[in-house]
Amino acid sequence: MTNPSRSRRAELRPRAEPVQARAQVSRQKVLDAAHALLKTHGARQLTTLAIAEASGVSIGAIYRFFPNKESIICRLYEEKLERIRALGLANRPGAPGLTPWRDYFSGYFLALKAAEREVDFDFSLADAIFALPELWEIEQRHTLLFADQLVVDMKACGARWSDAALFDLAVNLYGMEASTWAYWRYAKVYPTLAIERLVQATLAVMAPAMEGEPDPGWSISRETLAP
Repeated sequence: MTNPSRSRRAELRPRAEPVQARAQVSRQKVLDAAHALLKTHGARQLTTLAIAEASGVSIGAIYRFFPNKESIICRLYEEKLERIRALGLANRPGAPGLTPWRDYFSGYFLALKAAEREVDFDFSLADAIFALPELWEIEQRHTLLFADQLVVDMKACGARWSDAALFDLAVNLYGMEASTWAYWRYAKVYPTLAIERLVQATLAVMAPAMEGEPDPGWSISRETLAP
């Protein structure tokens, strides 16, 4: 019997990664147009025809890249998260372990939030996850990659908790980041005060692990996050 979730993932997978420069430009136009339309119409109202008209790329050419509009949104979402992770790592304040842990992680978390603005990860993308459940799997993979990197960095900065406890802490910290988006949604803008508060709260929650308090002996199962 076919696994429905696996079948659905296959339906959303991009058909081909373009090799020629012209095709790469066309594909990027499709993703950019999709994001622009998400901002004004939302995921439920978005159509492939509208993307074609806004991007100047024919319907036929779009279908050579993507099987449907959901596939376009998923790839847009995934690429934005990939760039956020890459920029966050590239703009960390030096190597972990060579900088006081508070300074290091403060700089790292600020770099991640700056990366969100740089790649234009906005309300339209954050809210698309409620219209397209398949985005949760992409979000879960992003959470795992973020948490794994944070565990490596915390250990390099002196944390002595078990890997499982540090992973649990990292997932908890990522979950705290959602509170910033909730505040921004209430405010309808992106005030930096929320980021400053997030960083201070994050450092306070990290302090027991970084300053030698006992391992709490509790950890979330990785399997619960595996998409």
